[in-house]
Amino acid sequence: MRIALCVKKDIHGLLAARILAERLGFATLRFFCSVKTRDAENAVPALKIMKLLERDVAMDTFAALESRFGRLPHPDEWTPLLDLKADGGARALLDFRPDLVISARFSLIFPQRVIDAVPRGIINVHPGALPGYRGLFAPFWQILKREPVLGCTVHMVDRGIDTGPILGIARVPLDTSRSLMAHTAALYHGGVAIAAEAAASIAAGNTPAGTPQPEGGNYYRFPAPADFAALPVPIVTAQDFAETLSAAFPPRAGTQPVRWSAAA
Repeated sequence: MRIALCVKKDIHGLLAARILAERLGFATLRFFCSVKTRDAENAVPALKIMKLLERDVAMDTFAALESRFGRLPHPDEWTPLLDLKADGGARALLDFRPDLVISARFSLIFPQRVIDAVPRGIINVHPGALPGYRGLFAPFWQILKREPVLGCTVHMVDRGIDTGPILGIARVPLDTSRSLMAHTAALYHGGVAIAAEAAASIAAGNTPAGTPQPEGGNYYRFPAPADFAALPVPIVTAQDFAETLSAAFPPRAGTQPVRWSAAA
């Protein structure tokens, strides 16, 4: 089976890619990544900080310094997709002839022609409980609404946005002692694991029994500065950033800690 893995080139996309590379060893994989920066990410101070840490520091600096990623191709080898136009990104994706596509933290919308061209469908990992939290920045909005339990929904992609049949939901309790970054990482970790299980089932010849979403729901966009001011948790802490980095960049086998001693 040929599986195209579509992620975002940031720290959460790297974590998702690493999990999928480890769990989908039965398939031929190719990694694609979205690299788009929306205007709001440079206009809203909190979003600018998140971009700095999740992409500029994690990927453009730390990932660039790494030479090996185990089973995972180096992020510089992922195929960047600027769009999904017929003569652009869609062609690059479909030239791989994927039997299945898994999308996790991917920031482009799949057009119908791409959906129709993938024989076993497209699985999307959406870090929000559906149908209540469709759209952008779902972890943020769930925390802002003080949901006691946050959801990450794994669903098949159809012609709508975050509307397809649900394959499973990973759940993460709200912990106000932890940051937005920590909750986001936990949501993707659980959701990607469900997507990997679904992919393995499809590879074995099964057709996942998705559950249709109920009517209604809400669609969210990027938060404004006032929304960030009302958030009951920090967007990131040093400890949570270090923990997320550790998950995305685990130690190599056999790596020994640096030993040091105080000067006499």
